[in-house]
Amino acid sequence: MNHEQLISRMRQRHEPQLKTLDDYYTIAPGEVMNRLCDVGRQSPQLIDAAALEWASRHLGDHAGSFFALLINLAARDKERRASLLAQYLSLVPQHPGPALHTAGYYLHEYHVLLDAGWIALADRDFDHDPEGAWGIFEAASMYEWEFITPRDIDRFEARRARGPRDYFVSMLSLGDHWPDRAPDFLGRVLRAFPEHPAEAVDAASFIAADSGTLLTPEIVDAVLRHFEQNAEKAWEFFQRAVKTRPEYFDDAMLDRLTAKAATQPGTLLFVVRRLIDAHPDRASSLMDRYVEMVRRHPEKGIHDACYDFQREDVRHLRPDLVRAVCQGFEHNAYPAYEFLWHCVAERPELIGPPEVEAALKNIPHATNRAFGFFRELIKVRPEFTREGTLALFEALAQEPVNRAYVRLEELEGITAISEAAHIKTGLENALREPPRVGSRRARALMAIMFRQKLRARRHVLLEALRHAANIVLWRTIPGTGEPGREESEKYSPVWDFVMFIIDNAGDNAVSTAAAERFLEGAFQLHYLCQTGNEHGTFLRKLDTGYPAPHPFPPGMEFLAGDKDLAHLYSLVLELGKRFEVEPRLQPLKEFAERKAAAQRELKVVEDGAQKAAGTRRRRLDERRHSLSRKLDFWADARYLAAFSDPAAEALLPEEARSLLRREKKDLAKQLRDALRAEAIQMAVTAVEKSQMELYRNRLKEALGRDVNMEDIEPRILPAFLWFQAIGRMPSNTKYLKRLIEDRIAHQPHEWLRTEPPALEWAERVRRAQPKAVLEHWRAPFEKEFHYRPKDALAEKKRRIKADLAQARTLLEKAGAKGIASDSYEDLIGALKELKSPPPPPKEGETEEKKRPATDPALIQEVEMNLERVRIAEQTPDSDFEGRILLTVETDPFEILFMGEYGFASCLSLRGSNAWSAVSNAIDVDKVIIWAKEPGGNVVGRRLLALTPSGVLTFRTYTNRHGLALDQAFNEFVQAYAKHCGVPIVHEGHSGPLLSDRWYDDGAI
Repeated sequence: MNHEQLISRMRQRHEPQLKTLDDYYTIAPGEVMNRLCDVGRQSPQLIDAAALEWASRHLGDHAGSFFALLINLAARDKERRASLLAQYLSLVPQHPGPALHTAGYYLHEYHVLLDAGWIALADRDFDHDPEGAWGIFEAASMYEWEFITPRDIDRFEARRARGPRDYFVSMLSLGDHWPDRAPDFLGRVLRAFPEHPAEAVDAASFIAADSGTLLTPEIVDAVLRHFEQNAEKAWEFFQRAVKTRPEYFDDAMLDRLTAKAATQPGTLLFVVRRLIDAHPDRASSLMDRYVEMVRRHPEKGIHDACYDFQREDVRHLRPDLVRAVCQGFEHNAYPAYEFLWHCVAERPELIGPPEVEAALKNIPHATNRAFGFFRELIKVRPEFTREGTLALFEALAQEPVNRAYVRLEELEGITAISEAAHIKTGLENALREPPRVGSRRARALMAIMFRQKLRARRHVLLEALRHAANIVLWRTIPGTGEPGREESEKYSPVWDFVMFIIDNAGDNAVSTAAAERFLEGAFQLHYLCQTGNEHGTFLRKLDTGYPAPHPFPPGMEFLAGDKDLAHLYSLVLELGKRFEVEPRLQPLKEFAERKAAAQRELKVVEDGAQKAAGTRRRRLDERRHSLSRKLDFWADARYLAAFSDPAAEALLPEEARSLLRREKKDLAKQLRDALRAEAIQMAVTAVEKSQMELYRNRLKEALGRDVNMEDIEPRILPAFLWFQAIGRMPSNTKYLKRLIEDRIAHQPHEWLRTEPPALEWAERVRRAQPKAVLEHWRAPFEKEFHYRPKDALAEKKRRIKADLAQARTLLEKAGAKGIASDSYEDLIGALKELKSPPPPPKEGETEEKKRPATDPALIQEVEMNLERVRIAEQTPDSDFEGRILLTVETDPFEILFMGEYGFASCLSLRGSNAWSAVSNAIDVDKVIIWAKEPGGNVVGRRLLALTPSGVLTFRTYTNRHGLALDQAFNEFVQAYAKHCGVPIVHEGHSGPLLSDRWYDDGAI
């Protein structure tokens, strides 16, 4: 018979195609029967009589597998069951051992096949395979007990030593099935308990612990007495028994279990926690036990405390439990933070300064979880804002390189705090004060973010930090293998060097000036480098990990004993080599020349002493004596040898030893300070030098000539960052270069209005609007408004509604179908569906019906809209009240930054439409209106476009300060349009003027 389908199911993928079972047996004789059995379990119909007959021919070599095939087929094929069982039993006399063993294994699963005959077979052939025989009897005891007779029980009772666990399971199972006879079976078990305690405990856990009939005080006591014989199963017994008979667990029993809790503290915690619910009257004393267990076993105790008291169970929480968790925090920090968060959310009265301090101390043990805890703490407990904010920076500073992606997420969280500082002016002032606690790194990062008064500068530094956190490279670890086969590790070149600068900025205070200069320079290099290889070459120069060792100069070899100093010294020399700079290490030079310097000073002192008198003469004599003694020591070879030889040092006189120790200490400190300063200075200078060199190259490429960088106004240099965004736009590129040329030559940009397209535009406007005063368009104009918080809420709701409406329009334009409503949830769902891969075409569907590719720019714009909605809904209303200045921007270079300032705009440098910022700068028909607070910080902007029909106005963009500015912008635009002699229109379109393209955001 053809068995191709059967063989196909049996064969492994790597095996060749086979036609017959005999072929298969030839290549895999040891496995073919097992695979045949597997197929029989899944698809018994494939094992026909011919296949079974073929398998029977190999019974002699594979008896166990053949019996397994028969019993599996019998269980799963009812029509052939009787004949298969008959065949099985007929073969038992010839192969009693394998037959018994197989039955004992499978009849637990297939106990429906059991009858008295199987039990008789197990009794008769017991000695051929005691394990199999006990398996049959145990299966019958557990599932088909009606076939068991008293004689069977006595017969197997006598054989309990050959299968003790099966014996105890069988007796307990029968006692559970026949409650009226339970005392007899329990008596048997208890009498045999001391003979086989480990197996008895195991069986009690398996059967008796869940049975109200079997779980008697005597069984509990027996397990307790023999606890150590099988501690794992004993704990499992009590974990289940507490659910069945909680009344047994009195203080005496708990005391006995507590004495054994060193092996499984979690089980005892579970027991006590169940008893708290079962016996409310004992809750107080049980909680005392629970707290004590958490103190004794903090790792498991904190884990259980985290999950034992959630939702309505938080009512059980007590201050002493919270203290116990905080005391053992470091042993299991992740659930400890989770536990404290439950308290903050549900029992805030339990969280005070001591608990927050404990959470602060343990940040290194769970940086990412600590960040989440403090981020949420700040939201609901504003009194901890300062501590919580510092903690966020502690977590960020200590995040390992393998979680660089987490740094980005954490920076987003910090951004929210930063923006919240804009909302609450008192908070902003408080955060700007230098923190008095925390690590150097955390305090420095916090200062970088919050000490800046100008928010535009703060935004740039945040972007630079995000850039630094996201760059990860690989490096080899020297000495970990043969050349070319060394182990490797990740590192973050920019981030690591920022931390290096912070760590080495001096001992007395945290100065962030160098770190900020380095950050900003490295950030700009990212945009100025034309190729990834060019950027990567620079980044690899920042590696501080494994500098090549450099020996100290002669006479100063003793400094190598300070490993940190030796590493720093080698790093500085390596950095100097990479950046082609000679490090200035004045302490080494002064130490080497100290003898000559002392001789010169001695001559001056001696000359001065001859002419001096009184106190001055006495002081000069003391100085002369001190210098003379030093020169004597420095001329002594024994003194010089003692710098590197402790034995030689011990032989020196006390005066010499004192000088030696002081010289060593002073040189190490002075050199360390010099190395730190030099490393920082070299890196910052190298970044700024590279930055200026790249600017010079970009200028030469743009202008076709070399330019003296000293003649360049620094404010225009960031304009070069936009050349990447306009690489394939000839007009945008041409006119951005022309703007730069004008500024270098200190010329106005009159051509913005005199180029032919601009002249044609002006003529069309004048014909349609005879009263238009185009000289006022994109000319200075400002107006001040008084902002009141009460005006914000309605305006905020209106802005959210407008963003949602536009998001829906864009989604439908991108191809989304069946959007239920303008709600945030429905639009997010539609966006996810649009971004997911299209489903495979249905049967008969043509290729034309497949979903077209979605425009990535549309997707990004939708994401920006929905992000603004999310931010607006999560941003509390501002408490700011005061003057807001709205002003027309007249400088094209400032217009380039219209997408920055934290506006969540696609016109930012990281956005998909950054090129349109250049278009708005060079097209004179476009105007940017800034909204600024009294400190000069930009808090909003709006784009206007002048068409022959009138002024088109576009949406208001605000950063996360919580201000609602639409009404102020509307009033300003009305006044400005009147000033220019043109009306405001709400329909129509603008377009590119001098630019290649222009992004239309949709007039309002």
